[in-house]
Amino acid sequence: MKKITLLLGVLGLSMTMAAQTATKITFEDATIGTTGGTTVGWGGTVDVMANPVTTGNASTKVLHANSINYMPIYFGNVALPAGAETLYSTIRFKILVVGGSDVNYPTFNIFSSPDAWVFGNTPAPYKIAAIGSANLWGTAEIGVWKTVEFALSSSLLIPIPEGHLVLNLSKGSSATANCEYLIDDVELVPSVAPAPVITLTDFESNTIGEVLNMKRYNLTDATATVEANPTDATNKSVHIVTSNYDALLKLNVTLPSGKVFSNYNKLSFDIYLKAGFDNNYKKVQLYVESTKIYEDASYPSQAPDATWTTKEYAIDLTNFTSLASLNAFVLDLGISTNNGNYYIDNVKLTEASTGLNQPDAKQLPVRFLGNTIELGKLVNQAEVFDVNGRLLISSKNTSSINASTLNQGIYIVKANVDGQNYISKVVK
Repeated sequence: MKKITLLLGVLGLSMTMAAQTATKITFEDATIGTTGGTTVGWGGTVDVMANPVTTGNASTKVLHANSINYMPIYFGNVALPAGAETLYSTIRFKILVVGGSDVNYPTFNIFSSPDAWVFGNTPAPYKIAAIGSANLWGTAEIGVWKTVEFALSSSLLIPIPEGHLVLNLSKGSSATANCEYLIDDVELVPSVAPAPVITLTDFESNTIGEVLNMKRYNLTDATATVEANPTDATNKSVHIVTSNYDALLKLNVTLPSGKVFSNYNKLSFDIYLKAGFDNNYKKVQLYVESTKIYEDASYPSQAPDATWTTKEYAIDLTNFTSLASLNAFVLDLGISTNNGNYYIDNVKLTEASTGLNQPDAKQLPVRFLGNTIELGKLVNQAEVFDVNGRLLISSKNTSSINASTLNQGIYIVKANVDGQNYISKVVK
């Protein structure tokens, strides 16, 4: 069936699992004066040196490059597997322009090269990107660390051929011109796998004509009947007809063993509005165990008529902590209208993963001190999960967490400081 996806609902908190281990090259363990595992292919030089500018980059060592004749830098320790665009989302690195006679309007070229000599050999390196601005376009900002990023999905070659990473700053374009710069934190950012989704019901196991339970004031207020899907008779959906407000489909939910409601951060379902009824500009309501956890704040357009639309609602249990630990519960959902005629299908929950490889998340220097988790800084919000993703503790505006209720084991701490996510592992 053709569907439109609408993202709706209250603010939720989600984390995603990485599909590939991150690769991040720093020069902290390299010896000053060496090439730090890199090779230059044409004119120019590279050497590891002490970082002269720690503002914007706290590393103590960086790679110093003096580019002449478009000098490429071959990273023998950064392998690009064939089809890297499916395993990694982004190539990211830091650069600081030191100076030189040819520093303005730079372009960074990115290659996947089969060997260290990179140019003039057979096979030649494969160009996968030309970043025209490199966050440096125009008159170079001397002495300031910048971050350069490139989305591998935008590669000039798909799939990306196997090789090693080559970075080529198109500056120092002659034997008498040069561009001197520093480079650090060369990183392949993993792609993220979709968060696990469970289907609560798609009505395929129900019988055509079966009448389902509803939340309603009176028996005559509404009906919910399993019928053939209005756009695909080979599938089933539930047909809801209402003559009073607050009449919703009632579902009995049992989550997988070991899972509780707080493990999920999104509820979704497909909806089909029959034309000629008062389905639209009404409020969607969600109840769990007779507690209203969501209601549209206004009267939004719910969906176009006669078109399957996927509605998604983030789950925020901040004010409903008594529901967080439920494994089985009654879920009521639907549109509150006194003249409704619509179909619902594919009711799903999306799991909130807690992987340590969350994109763009930084490490927090957490540690156990007795029964207290010391966070190392004041955070806006902190949450402690077990390794199965169950939320155990939540705290706000704190620099430490009382963890006396936790047994010995491995835990994951997620914190947020001014919009920046931090995720770390801690052992008690």
